[in-house]
Order: sequence, then structure tokens, then C-alpha cells
Amino acid sequence: MTKLSNLVFILTALLLTYSCDSLSKEEEAFDKKMQEIIDVHDEVMPKMGEMSALIKNLESKIDTTNATRNYKQAQQNLKDGYDFMMEWMSDFSQKFPHDDKNKELSNEELNVKMKILEQEEVEVKELRDQINSSIQNAKSVLKITEEE
Repeated sequence: MTKLSNLVFILTALLLTYSCDSLSKEEEAFDKKMQEIIDVHDEVMPKMGEMSALIKNLESKIDTTNATRNYKQAQQNLKDGYDFMMEWMSDFSQKFPHDDKNKELSNEELNVKMKILEQEEVEVKELRDQINSSIQNAKSVLKITEEE
């Protein structure tokens, strides 16, 4: 009986060790993905001020004629990017509240959160691309005007 109880103890200890290692690897993958998303956000967040300045600059070029259509479109693209950022940040903070940062998650909960995080990664990259392209387009439209 002693050998059997020792064997059960060793198997239980191994199983617990394996389970903890598995969860630890999943937590590491989750943390890595979270950091990648935060890095993309941190890359584009400083551009919000530039976007606001470009919106105002374009506003000064817009009149009621059809000739300013490019300015209007460039300005709308900037506004859409700005709104996308605000909506994404609000949505992200609801899905991943700061209070949950230190909360212990089960393996199943972590897998569910990881799938949501993977969707957020796609969305934040779309956000980055939209912001960068709207800034580039606005600068291009304004540069054409400045050269004339």
C-alpha cells in the first residue's frame, strides 16, 4: 500500500506540474499577444494629434465648390480613422478591463480570451493601416495644394 500511495503521490505531483506548465505557456502566449496589440496601439496613438491638425488644416481648404472634393474626402478619412481609434479603445477596454489584469483564469477562460485577443489583433492592425493611410493621403492632398 505504501508503494501504491507513493506512486499515486508522484503521479499526482507530475500531473500538477504538467498542468501548471501548460497553463504557464498559455499565459505567456496570451501576454505576448496582448503586448503585440498594445505595441500597435502605442505606435498609432501619438498620431492622433497629427490627425487633428491635418483635419483642421484641410477644413481651411474646404469650400462649397466641387473643387475641394479631395480635401473633403481626405478630411473624412482622417475623421473615420480618429473615430475608429476611439471606438476600438473603448471596445478593447470593455473586453479586457484593467481590473482583470491580475485575475487568475482557468485554461478554458484563457483560451476564450485568446480567441478574442486574436480578433483584436486583426482589428488593431486594420486601425493602424487606416490611420497611416489617411495621414499619408491628407499630406499628399495638402502637398499638391502647397506646390500650386
